[in-house]
Amino acid sequence: MNEIESHINRLFRGIPESTRKEEIQLEITQNLNEKVEDLISQGQSREEAVKKAINDFGDIDDLKEELESSAKLAKSKRLGISLAFSVWSGILIIALFLFINFYYTPNIIWFVYPAFAVVWAPMVLFFRWLREKKEVSVSFEFSICGFLLITAMFLFINLYYTPNIIWFVYPVFAIIWWPLAMLFHRLRQKSKKEDGFYD
Repeated sequence: MNEIESHINRLFRGIPESTRKEEIQLEITQNLNEKVEDLISQGQSREEAVKKAINDFGDIDDLKEELESSAKLAKSKRLGISLAFSVWSGILIIALFLFINFYYTPNIIWFVYPAFAVVWAPMVLFFRWLREKKEVSVSFEFSICGFLLITAMFLFINLYYTPNIIWFVYPVFAIIWWPLAMLFHRLRQKSKKEDGFYD
């Protein structure tokens, strides 16, 4: 690897890999190598020619921003497709369990248990997609949805099997610490940012 290739690789370091990135790197490398050869043919030493070619080329801030934006858009689209597949798969699976439940054992409602497990996958993908799109942390929002989902599950079990004894509040008390921890973590990060301190 020559000096030009090493320099271009350093400039493009940190940019997500893509076909477009490889094409641009190759094109720039070829152009700079040609410029170096021209400068050498004009009487400059190779070291001087390489230095001048690199200095004349400058930085790639605009190009880097464009490539990073394209990579984020592509990633968001992939996550969106995965989310859509997960949602429709979840709906079909839950519908299947619902049919089996009410067709074979209509006196016992049990489809909520596999439905509870299935719904987590699209929920996780949704918040991952949202985080990538908004470029902000969604840990608190995810913890709220998780808390509500688990609470609904315990509430169903309580009211369906033992409606005369209210006990679901005990596991809910333990679970509520999850969103509370996320809330205070967010407030702490916000306070540190406002004060100008970072971890």
